[in-house]
Amino acid sequence: MSDALVVVEDIDRDRQLLDRARSFAAGSDSDLVVLSLVTTDEYEEVAETLDAIGKVEHTTYDEGAILDGLASDVSDLAKEVLGEDIAYDVRVEVADEDQADRIITLADETDCDHIFLPGQRRSPTGKAVFGDRTQRVILDFGGYVTVAMD
Repeated sequence: MSDALVVVEDIDRDRQLLDRARSFAAGSDSDLVVLSLVTTDEYEEVAETLDAIGKVEHTTYDEGAILDGLASDVSDLAKEVLGEDIAYDVRVEVADEDQADRIITLADETDCDHIFLPGQRRSPTGKAVFGDRTQRVILDFGGYVTVAMD
């Protein structure tokens, strides 16, 4: 097991995180799983937009099309940053509750022993401040965790 899971949240901010994961994958001959977790609210917002478009175009979009739509930006970013030399898989999942558990479970399911997470923020004194999800992953995951801070 030497693959890595990369959790992306913000397309612009997470370029640096993906670049770090790219360096890891290139140096260790690893594959990457790029994961974007969306909330039910985010999912429903996209579903409503596609429903409105569907009414104009006289078509419907199923759950798979909605998740594919959410994955397109993540896929574009992964292709841009990772290029064609790094093998990767993009996943988008709806997860409101216990995202830390979902991240750890997916890492285990995909045989990843390294997780890359975006950091939350820094305190006024410059100390790293982790959100609950990040802290739980650091404490509960049995492999390596890299947190990229702004």
